[in-house]
Amino acid sequence: MLEKTMENHKILIIIPIILALLSLFLLAFNGLEQGVDLKGGSQAELELLGSVSPTELEQTLNQELNTNNIKVTSNGNNKATVELENSINSSTFTSAINGKAKIISYNEIGPVLSEEAMEQIYIAMLFAFIFMAITVFIVFREPVPSIAIILAALCDIVIALGGMSLFKIPLSIASVGALLMLIGYSVDTDILLTTRLLKRREGTVEERARNAMHTGLTMSFASIVAMTILFVVTILIMPEADTLSNISAVLVIGLIGDILSTWLMNLGILKSYIDWRQSKKQEKYSLSSSTAKSNKPTKSDKLDKSDEKNPNQSLKIDLKGNPNMILKKEKIN
Repeated sequence: MLEKTMENHKILIIIPIILALLSLFLLAFNGLEQGVDLKGGSQAELELLGSVSPTELEQTLNQELNTNNIKVTSNGNNKATVELENSINSSTFTSAINGKAKIISYNEIGPVLSEEAMEQIYIAMLFAFIFMAITVFIVFREPVPSIAIILAALCDIVIALGGMSLFKIPLSIASVGALLMLIGYSVDTDILLTTRLLKRREGTVEERARNAMHTGLTMSFASIVAMTILFVVTILIMPEADTLSNISAVLVIGLIGDILSTWLMNLGILKSYIDWRQSKKQEKYSLSSSTAKSNKPTKSDKLDKSDEKNPNQSLKIDLKGNPNMILKKEKIN
């Protein structure tokens, strides 16, 4: 696998880029569902009375409140969570329940609070990328590897958002936390790869890439398995823990995207950069070698210099075939 990746590293860079573009397409046309804590509305924790099911409660609320934007989630133990897109006061909601449930907690989230929450999310994501870029550039002091790491992390976030849009995972405070965690996962594997290829000198580039891939894929697959188990447990055993299921789903999608962006795109960029740097060194060495050869004195140059130091000797050499002339010139001198 690694040999094919190294041979076709320039072509394989396109795969994560295509996935990121498809994710942007999904976000543009399919949109991203937002949780109540970000878009505003009402949220209530209820205790169901009698043999009322969450489905029956949802139908009752839709009829009483004359809306279809109500979501009822079972929390087990005759408890349920109700989310309404519109902000409804507690008295109206209490009358709409019609004695089928008991209110444990009721929260109204206004549009002002939701807008402030979204602004804080944008600021958090922006500062995460800024500090990540600064740290990476300080560590490697080279622009190309630093930009490659940032692009890989950006692809991971975009692919994760595309997966959230595809599987209808709402954007909430919890899922935003998962996206921030995903930046850490991505930078970890990318820095591992970049350090092995650029900082270490033992072995060939392919050998260093193979060692980095072995370590990085082990880390990624371990995280994917752990998050998958958490997702299955929350769906089957603890359906009330939808926050944990959303976090684990976002991380699984993002980690799969991280495998592609790190070991296809980032590895391809670094391989091209190393090849370019080696070709530049080879050109510089060839140029210096040719310059040294051109500056090296030839036999004729040596003879010319010796002639300048001893003109009589030069005359003797030039008139070697006429000894009488040589003697005549010596008497003159």
